Amino acid sequence: MEEKDKRLIEYTVEALIVAWLSYLFFYQNYLLYNWHRGLPLPSKWPFLLVGIGIGALFFWNEWRKFEKELSEGSVYTEGTPRTPTITKEMPEDSSQELLNEDLMNDEVL
Repeated sequence: MEEKDKRLIEYTVEALIVAWLSYLFFYQNYLLYNWHRGLPLPSKWPFLLVGIGIGALFFWNEWRKFEKELSEGSVYTEGTPRTPTITKEMPEDSSQELLNEDLMNDEVL
C-alpha cells in the first residue's frame, strides 16, 4: 500500500470522527442553551449537516497539506508521519575535523 493510500484512509477516518464530534457538540450546546423541558426535541438535520460540513473542511485541509508536502518532494520515514528525514550527509573530512576539535577542547579543560 502506497503512502498516498495510507494517508487517504487516515484522513478519512479522522474526518469522520471530527464530523461526528462536531455534530454532537453543536446539537448538545443547542439543547443546553435554547431548548426547554416540555418542548419537543428539535430536528437533528441542521446539526448533522454542520457536522458533515466541518468534517469535509477538515479532510480538505489535511489533504491540501499532504499534496503540498508531495509537491515539495519531502521524504518522510515509515511510521512517523510529518517527520522529515535527513537526506544530506556531512562530508567525512568535516566530521573528522569536528571530532578532533572536540577532543582538543576536552584535553584543555
